[in-house]
Amino acid sequence: MDQTPPVSRKAAWFAVAVLCLAQIVSTIDRGMLALVVDPVRSELGISDVQIALLQGFAFAMFYVSVGIPLGFVADAVNRRVLLIVGVLVWSAATVASGFARDFGDLFMARLAVGVGEAVLGPCAVGMIGEMFPENRRGRPMALYVLGSMVAFGIGSVLTGAILAAAPAGAFAGWPLIAGLSPWRIAFVLIGLIGLPLAILLALLKDTRPAAQTASHGAASQGLHLRETLAALKARKTLLIPLYAMVALFACGGAASSNWGAAMLVRLFGASPSSAGKALGLAQIGWALVGALLASAVVDRIGDRWGVAGKLRFAGAMAFLTIIACLGFAAPGYASAVVMGALVMGTSAMFGTALLSTIADVIPAQSRGVAVALYAFVMTMIGGSLGPLAVAGLAENVFGNPASIGIAMALVGAVTLSASAWLALIAARKAV
Repeated sequence: MDQTPPVSRKAAWFAVAVLCLAQIVSTIDRGMLALVVDPVRSELGISDVQIALLQGFAFAMFYVSVGIPLGFVADAVNRRVLLIVGVLVWSAATVASGFARDFGDLFMARLAVGVGEAVLGPCAVGMIGEMFPENRRGRPMALYVLGSMVAFGIGSVLTGAILAAAPAGAFAGWPLIAGLSPWRIAFVLIGLIGLPLAILLALLKDTRPAAQTASHGAASQGLHLRETLAALKARKTLLIPLYAMVALFACGGAASSNWGAAMLVRLFGASPSSAGKALGLAQIGWALVGALLASAVVDRIGDRWGVAGKLRFAGAMAFLTIIACLGFAAPGYASAVVMGALVMGTSAMFGTALLSTIADVIPAQSRGVAVALYAFVMTMIGGSLGPLAVAGLAENVFGNPASIGIAMALVGAVTLSASAWLALIAARKAV
């Protein structure tokens, strides 16, 4: 299934580092709305349910329309060019979020940010799968996944710093953003980070030989589609529970990560800026721990117990993530921060195990589509329904914004327990 790596070891690790940076920028742009929930609600006059739609459903809409087709594109074209276009689109959309006039404007901007997840995942996992042999993918995959984990923390720190500096007039003389609300300034400044990233991506070499890329012309697309569908169908007894466990893990993880900052503000009286900084630093710490553990154990688990072992490991991480949803019961603010940030560590290990599993069981020419499906169920079901379920419980069942912590706990306990159970089912199918 695997061929000799098409690039040198040095070039491969440079590519992984740049892809990790791209993951950081993409995740910051995608997730920073969770850090400014209350200022956005106040200025635009929208509800918690509408916030949940912006956090998840806007991305889901993008995946329904073009996300999975982009997986096929990633399997057939120069991935570097596709990544550069994706970065420029999602960065422009993040900047546009800062100028939204109402819910409709912000919804359309957040929908366009979804191009980051739709383009980046299929391209990055496909490139890593081709640059490293099967028994050496755990470490580079862990570094790539680390990007999305530390991104929440880095984004929290950056956003918190901007929210604190803006009221003091730090950006008073800056063109375009002078006079904007602090949350708007945060969107514009962080969106501009994508420009230097696009330059770094231009330095990468695509892992697919030029002749192979050229061969994926219009005449071969039908054959490629049939081969991809056949590869997925051949592993359906494994992939169905695998994708289901990913979706449910994302539900519980999003319940914690998307509402954690708001919970700290509402239950413990923290300011948005201080909650963002505290949560961000804790998230970075947990993400580093998770990535280091993943890089050390995932390949070893695979060598000893195969794909089934990786799936059981992922299931254990899903069950452990329930702790991240129980911040409302913490004895104090500091412990609530540490508990809420745990999701970044468990997600790093869960994601490394699952993405390396996909790279192991899916042929190279079909990995883009397989990863696009992974991102689709994570966003469409998990990233969309998780935050929406929390908001719906808090707003319509408990009828109190301060009950957001209890709603997080209920959604997290149910979905993450189910994800762990499905992991055991998938592991049996992998034997």
